[in-house]
Amino acid sequence: MKFKVLGKYGPFPPAGGATSGYLLLGKNAKIAFEMGSGVFARLALACAPESLGALVISHLHYDHISDLGVLNYYLESLSRKGFLQSKLRLILPKADCPALSAIAAMEYFDIEFVSDGDRVEVNGVTLEFFSVRHPVTCLGFIASEGDKSFLYSADTDLFEGVENRVASVSAALLDGAFLPSQYKIGGPHASCNACAKLSQKTGVKVYVTHLLAANGEDSYVEAVADAPLCRIVAEGEEYSV
Repeated sequence: MKFKVLGKYGPFPPAGGATSGYLLLGKNAKIAFEMGSGVFARLALACAPESLGALVISHLHYDHISDLGVLNYYLESLSRKGFLQSKLRLILPKADCPALSAIAAMEYFDIEFVSDGDRVEVNGVTLEFFSVRHPVTCLGFIASEGDKSFLYSADTDLFEGVENRVASVSAALLDGAFLPSQYKIGGPHASCNACAKLSQKTGVKVYVTHLLAANGEDSYVEAVADAPLCRIVAEGEEYSV
């Protein structure tokens, strides 16, 4: 498995950047996860969006869902031309909020709700979902295929059991939005240096994402410099699991 970073910022991107969006590639599977601002155009460069086995959304904050409507317009265009074979499988948690009503009204998604502990299969890749620590309902997942496994934390502060989960996988993509000086216990995101410490404790490759644009890239790179297995992701890059 490998994953491609389509967007890495939150809650808004810098000029030319994009908020959360990624593409997980297995032997026979293409799974997008998150569809933030600016992600659709980058997804369309990486693959035909209609060829996805599934799209996974961790939670319904706009920096993770803002391009869903654009993707729906694209699928609608294909359908009108007779090129759309089926609706796109959309996997997400159920939440009582206006955003979910808007998504449910989009015609070209086949919506599948998941919750903590649920497992789904997408073209040979198994996704196991788990709850994380965020102000709204939010799910991370572990993707497994053969002897490879990949953890995506979604948006979260560090939570009970996270070290054991990271230790169980081949690679992890973690929310490290805050610099050490910005982090407060009980906040909505973890710090990048906490992600670095997890990589040191577990010996697992850890990739840090969900950067705050105002902090600047160099500040994050400096904060994780002492952890050789920890990297700040770059948009447009692919990483092996």
